[in-house]
Amino acid sequence: MRKRTWRLLAGDRRVDDLDRLYLGLRSRAGGFETVREVGDFVAHRDVRKKGLVTQVGRDVYTSAEIWSMGFRGLTPSSSDLGRAADANLRLATDDQILAGCGCGRVQARKRVDSAMRRINRGERISSTEAQTLTYLGNRFIWRPAFCADQLVDELGRLMIQAKLIRPADLSQLAEGRAFVALHALAVMHGSAITLNSGSTARLFAGYGNKERLLEVKMDIVFPELGKPLKMPICLFLTDLNPENHCAPSLLSAAPVPFDFWTDPVEVGLDGRVAPIV
Repeated sequence: MRKRTWRLLAGDRRVDDLDRLYLGLRSRAGGFETVREVGDFVAHRDVRKKGLVTQVGRDVYTSAEIWSMGFRGLTPSSSDLGRAADANLRLATDDQILAGCGCGRVQARKRVDSAMRRINRGERISSTEAQTLTYLGNRFIWRPAFCADQLVDELGRLMIQAKLIRPADLSQLAEGRAFVALHALAVMHGSAITLNSGSTARLFAGYGNKERLLEVKMDIVFPELGKPLKMPICLFLTDLNPENHCAPSLLSAAPVPFDFWTDPVEVGLDGRVAPIV
């Protein structure tokens, strides 16, 4: 692992080396969720049933599912609002919770739990409980599971902890930041996660966003309408643009549809993402 690390720091960036480093580090990645997650995708690239991306994906799905019920001709039950509130409490930032609920995260959690107990007993909920449940239970909140900066930061700190590099080597690791981000994007592309309903949502890479940043999205589909409602949601976000980091065959002059990259991809010897041929 040290020899593979030395090659990476020296600018000799090989996918196999990074695969092996993730596989060797994931069992000792406690506290470094992003490293464990990418390592798990390297080891098991079919359908993920647990992990950071799966949990955030399930929460985003629940948030979107309940929020979109009105568009789909459905009426959420109090149980639905409770499920959405649980998911959104994990997704929302402290600032969002304070702005929408008028309190901090811990107090919002207590209000939601109290409201659900009162509803189940057929009792009236308080005005503050109603405010919190309404805000968290009927709102679409989204965030990526992680971003490229977080991954590179955690990978570096874990490699120091594992005595593969010294703190002084972090600047060399940072020079390979794009390679680390593109590798994660490639190993997640084409996988899938299981949702709470038991169905699966596929993951796909591309740059179908206004900023044209490379990302991995989850494909959410709600079938109730005559035409299925599709909501592609970003779960891994980079700050890399496709022009500098993708093969020409993956570029498009037109706006990129959410399922643009349908073929498997890899990071080539030139450091760019390209289709596997």
